[in-house]
Amino acid sequence: MTGPTDGGEVRAARITDRQALASLSQRVHAASDAYRRSLGVPAPAESHGLELRTLIPSWLPLRPPSVHLVAESDGRLVGSCRAVTEPHRNDWMIIELDAAEGPMAAEVRWALLEALVAEGGRRNVARYHVACADVRENLELFGMAGFMAYAQEEILYRAPEGAGGSQGWLRRRRTNGAAAAPRRAGDAAELRPAGAPDAWHLFDLWSHCTPPAIARVEDYRPADWESVAHEAVVPRSSLNPILHFATVNAWLAPADQRAGGFVQHGASKVGPHYLRFLVREGTDGLALLKAVLALLPAEARSAGILSPVRTYESAGLRAAASAGFAPVGRVTLLVREVRATVRQPALVPAVN
Repeated sequence: MTGPTDGGEVRAARITDRQALASLSQRVHAASDAYRRSLGVPAPAESHGLELRTLIPSWLPLRPPSVHLVAESDGRLVGSCRAVTEPHRNDWMIIELDAAEGPMAAEVRWALLEALVAEGGRRNVARYHVACADVRENLELFGMAGFMAYAQEEILYRAPEGAGGSQGWLRRRRTNGAAAAPRRAGDAAELRPAGAPDAWHLFDLWSHCTPPAIARVEDYRPADWESVAHEAVVPRSSLNPILHFATVNAWLAPADQRAGGFVQHGASKVGPHYLRFLVREGTDGLALLKAVLALLPAEARSAGILSPVRTYESAGLRAAASAGFAPVGRVTLLVREVRATVRQPALVPAVN
């Protein structure tokens, strides 16, 4: 495939590209304009969990790479693009679209994206998902490729706790336990592990927290929620295809025969841990998060916690702010849906 520059090409990545790709990723993500030459998914300055350093073979559990393309010019790698297959459906999630510094950076990224979509067409990909920084360069690039923005996420971060602070917080929790308010329906004190039997209740909670137009785009079914305790695929976020989870856990807070809240924890091998949660209006979201934080291992609190929350999830945003999470950036979620053309039989005159 020809590339955007003289003598350039877009081709599949090779194992021999590994060192050059690692160097390219580090340069791009360390640059002051990284949010314009990459997808720009933010991370705290002290965190290295989102640097795409180990590129071949994939370090993403349960998600083998569908395609990894690179742009090469004059024998030097100037761009990289990766997508992974979403489990249980034929969707691709674009997790990387980087270009080296230079006047042709925009053309390099366009050539990579165009080649990726063409490759997906040969593999009958139904949808392409991507999360990117809300800047003109990204939105125009994906808009030209037929992507539609449908939601935004606030990336929240809870800074690491010191050993003393963590123990003190737990000690205060135990000391004040006798004076705690009585339990009520939906109180996070009723938190219990979530599993496959809770799939319908979790789907109902997600449907309650999600606007209908966005629910139609994401197209979840109750069966998609059966794996929430060992896969972080559902609910989708900008971070779960990027972070490397060693284990995944999930909890549910019952409320009047329904789910009042849901929290999913991903233990990352490198960098901060991951927390995704849904809070039904009327549920005590702060109590829910405090209960989960008390259940997390000490290394989760000492590593820091990243949490993506949709901007329309007002109850979740309020709970996170009260629990010590602070915003570090905002991303836009986009989708490109491939609709099959249905050919109707032509009408012909009736024969008497």
